[in-house]
Amino acid sequence: MIDSRSFVPAATRCASAALLLIATLTAACGKKGDPLPPLRLVPAPATDIVARRAPTEVQLLFTLPTRNQNGPGAIDLDRVEVYAITVAPGSDQPANRILLTKERLVGSVRVRPAPRDGEEAPPDDPTDTRPRPGDRVTFLDELTADDLVPSKLPEEPKPAAPATPAPAAAAPSAPAAAYPMRIYAVRGITRSGRSGPPAQRLAVPLVEPPAAPAQVDVKFTEQHYQITWIPPSADPASAPVTFNVYVGDERTALNQSPATAAAYEHGPVRFGDEQCFRVRSVQVIDNVALESAPSQPGCVVARDIFPPAAPAGLQIVAGPDGVSLSWNANSEPDLGGYLVLRGEATGDTLQPLTKEPVTETSYRDTPVTSGVRYVYAIVAVDKSQPRNTSAQSARQEVTAR
Repeated sequence: MIDSRSFVPAATRCASAALLLIATLTAACGKKGDPLPPLRLVPAPATDIVARRAPTEVQLLFTLPTRNQNGPGAIDLDRVEVYAITVAPGSDQPANRILLTKERLVGSVRVRPAPRDGEEAPPDDPTDTRPRPGDRVTFLDELTADDLVPSKLPEEPKPAAPATPAPAAAAPSAPAAAYPMRIYAVRGITRSGRSGPPAQRLAVPLVEPPAAPAQVDVKFTEQHYQITWIPPSADPASAPVTFNVYVGDERTALNQSPATAAAYEHGPVRFGDEQCFRVRSVQVIDNVALESAPSQPGCVVARDIFPPAAPAGLQIVAGPDGVSLSWNANSEPDLGGYLVLRGEATGDTLQPLTKEPVTETSYRDTPVTSGVRYVYAIVAVDKSQPRNTSAQSARQEVTAR
């Protein structure tokens, strides 16, 4: 039985609900909510991190981030900080709260800031050598004797024993390293000092690098330096030895990837300047390239001893006012010109008709004696001092009119 005092027809109930919903939406549209807190932007991690180790230093190479980790707009990046710690053989990597501390900070890379949203980029300053976001940079950690000694890490709390039986054992993990490792972490810092997330860590083995090559010898051709050396003796069971080649004391190798042979070509040749090269042996251990100390330098002063090619296409025509000669142009970049040679009988030693080279590819020989048979040839000379002279062109003969 339905109580008539509490009964409301369905149509009336729907109309009331609709009015209530409209009133609620109207009130909501007219009220402003609390302002959202500003985004605390931090830079994304650096990328493409690799390491190279020499006896007394570690080079870290990485690409600076170009975006924020947690929001849109121009990246807020003031610097990238580098942290390092040396751990004993077989040790686990330390937690971030141990590694990312002021005590473990080994240096930083200052970054040229990107303009904030709405700001115009400042004029380029050639004296500002700071890298920009997205640049590939190199950080050098010079190792001291203390850096090679493992740090004593605080003991981590051991996890409680499980209340239920442990599941079946997983596949065994890789064995721990049998030598000390130097652990590196890199993270970006904003202009206000906020820290972004660290990039993927790098673990650099602290083992003895390979021995340096010996007897670096440098020869040259017209286009290239030819560098050779004697590889060091190596244990056949150890990692293979490859090589990096450097100009003088520079830290960037000439070769894009380590050379597998004990020879390398580099160009172009700089005639008249002494050029010195050093070579380092390379072994890859745990995906990290370990370089030897540099070899003794191999040096050479290249001199231009390379003559132009013999001119080709010599043609001669005798006329009433002399003998006209023409030939094809040489293409050497250091070409100084041509000498026209002449003799009066087959087999004679030809003599130049001018003291200085001619720069055109034609010449008129006047005066000549009518009825005399002449022999001509052309040689090319370059601009070096003393001049390098080509072989003679093919000889041509003609009887003067």
